[in-house]
Amino acid sequence: MKDYAYNVAVVFCYLVKEGKVLLIKREKPPAYRQYTIVGGKKEPGEDLYAACKREVFEETGLTVESLRLRGIVSQFAEGYAFEVTAYYFLSDSFSGEVTASAEGSLEWCDIEDSVCKEGISEYFVRITPLVLSREHVFLASIRSDRKGRIQEFEVHP
Repeated sequence: MKDYAYNVAVVFCYLVKEGKVLLIKREKPPAYRQYTIVGGKKEPGEDLYAACKREVFEETGLTVESLRLRGIVSQFAEGYAFEVTAYYFLSDSFSGEVTASAEGSLEWCDIEDSVCKEGISEYFVRITPLVLSREHVFLASIRSDRKGRIQEFEVHP
């Protein structure tokens, strides 16, 4: 009998407005003290859209009105007994006031400048062009070492 990998589903959301993207400086692992986008684990019984909307609200105070799935990334980290499937969403339709949470501080950043920002996550740098410039949903895979550093990054045709 085959062993099957334990898989964790996570959702991430690019919130964009007037040429800017909302970044969070994480105060908790993973990506501790790095800038990235909001997101987190899907809870049992929750669909991906509901998970994304919940994570956005919990971390930003914003209510997402519409989401577009932009990509799916399989993540394999050396030394872990589980794999991660990350679902990347994009929204330019949300309401409310931006409010930081225990997850981290929030900052609107020019999209073009975001990939060069000091402290930006390597994952953000690799994935942002795929989320923001492609017409179709992308599929990719990432292999990382024990410290979370990307060793391989492949976008599938």
